[in-house]
Amino acid sequence: MKKLWLVMLVLLAFSAFASAKQFYASNFENDTIGNAPNGWELGFVGAGNGRVIADPLDPSNKVFAHTDLAKDKARHDVGGNVWVVGDADMTDYIVEYDAYFPEDFYIGVVFRFIDSTKFYLLDRRVGPPTTFDFWKHNAGQWANITSGAQFDAVPNQWFHFKLVVKGDSFEAYAKSMADSKPFDKPLITGKDASYEAGKFGLYGLIYVDNVAIGETEDDLVIASVAHKGKLATTWGEMK
Repeated sequence: MKKLWLVMLVLLAFSAFASAKQFYASNFENDTIGNAPNGWELGFVGAGNGRVIADPLDPSNKVFAHTDLAKDKARHDVGGNVWVVGDADMTDYIVEYDAYFPEDFYIGVVFRFIDSTKFYLLDRRVGPPTTFDFWKHNAGQWANITSGAQFDAVPNQWFHFKLVVKGDSFEAYAKSMADSKPFDKPLITGKDASYEAGKFGLYGLIYVDNVAIGETEDDLVIASVAHKGKLATTWGEMK
């Protein structure tokens, strides 16, 4: 009987583990400078070139620069491209990433990206002080979901973000790279039930690094480590 219970517990544990899923993870160290990173695709074919570059603050580190256009030319709503990653059927997921804003402008990340007309946006607004909003885009029209969450994401520094997408609810967390404490409370929350699934992507003049997408925090693993500053295990152990 004890053996039977042990087998059942193992099977349940394995089932719970197997049900979770990692959709994407990369620190870009295995990508080639000057090329688009593996796994990413154009969700909107606009102007600008997305490519892997040397980190502006550490030339030995590789990061993904979403565009090479000026800040006022880079956004999708003025014809800039949108690079996306992950699965089109991603519903509930967590994304952790480092973000660098080269200029003080309207810059962000998209989630539940269906196509260039339907997606959500977590947008960094022009400062000072810098603030963050949640927006819905639908066929060229913008609807604000939540606005005015203040976080001093100044240009030319790296910051760490977490985005949690579950059902009709969204949460975004933010902190400096020097902050080793776990995320406490969300920077901003929002609710909208228009789009149920879609990819994750970038919007405007933004650089990213250490991007991981999974169904649970245990899925946020970046296994390939070729740079001393890169992730070796999981975001859950490091944040």
